[in-house]
Amino acid sequence: MAIPDQRAPLKKSIWLLIVLNALDGILTYVGLSNNIVTEANPLLSSFEPFTILGIKLFLSTCLFGLLFTAFSQVRSNFWRITFFGANAIYTMIMALHLYWIPFLFI
Repeated sequence: MAIPDQRAPLKKSIWLLIVLNALDGILTYVGLSNNIVTEANPLLSSFEPFTILGIKLFLSTCLFGLLFTAFSQVRSNFWRITFFGANAIYTMIMALHLYWIPFLFI
């Protein structure tokens, strides 16, 4: 008898990445618009704040689309580790945002 696969699908990891990416876009827009931060991503640093927000929200929308495909049911360790790494990086970026947010109120 085969042992059933106990690993969860990727849906939670995808949802977390959607939320973190969208929050990063919104907070980056706020920080750039108020001249509190600069864009650290060299691929995005040449764009206007509203364009960066649009790119981030578009990418979140694309990730949202993954939830309705068979990909979200994948149980591969490779994709699990990949999404874990991406979510860990975005969590660290959120920590950086939490550092400068109080400067909005000074």
